[in-house]
Amino acid sequence: MPLVAKTREEILESGGSIYSHSMTLEALMSAIKQGMNSIAFVGTSCNIDAVTKMQKSSHGLLHLFMRAKILKPGFFCMDTFSYEGIKAVLESYGILLEDVDAMKIRKGKFEVVLKNGEDRTFELSEFDEYRSSSCKFCTDLTGENSDISFGGVGSPKCWTTVLARSAMGYEIFKEAVDTGYIEAKELTDDELEKVLNLARMKKVQMYALHMREKA
Repeated sequence: MPLVAKTREEILESGGSIYSHSMTLEALMSAIKQGMNSIAFVGTSCNIDAVTKMQKSSHGLLHLFMRAKILKPGFFCMDTFSYEGIKAVLESYGILLEDVDAMKIRKGKFEVVLKNGEDRTFELSEFDEYRSSSCKFCTDLTGENSDISFGGVGSPKCWTTVLARSAMGYEIFKEAVDTGYIEAKELTDDELEKVLNLARMKKVQMYALHMREKA
């Protein structure tokens, strides 16, 4: 469910990923209509693209976006699945969603950490039938239109890969590092190459799909 977080506590409470679509634009429009003028809109590449198109458009919702400065933090995203599908697969193994503390997709595996500390790992193929159809046409792994994007690809365990994509994104990240809010180190060439390889794979995979459709 989308959330307009107004406090530090609400931000921390809403942290983490569930690999399913969320109607985030509805929450963004609600925040703007409430008069909020400094907003961080967090989303996957498709969400970020929608906001970017509305910001650039000379029609429609432009008058609303003129009221607010919007920072766009984006997530790396390869696939999403229906909420009901994720729930069904986990329940088939006796796992309830309310008992899940964290989810991660890593190296072709779907990893689940339960609130009791137990780790469970599943083959990603078990979720294939619940894959969102729109993801078949997405070529953007790393949130290219975001101000700053985040993902687990390339970075060691317990670290996050961060790509600053705009001057605003870079300055905010740099200030967070300089003031000690976060710890950062540069990606090695090998770690960056892992990000680039997966990003290329997503683009090539979609190109091949489109070529097959034209044949």
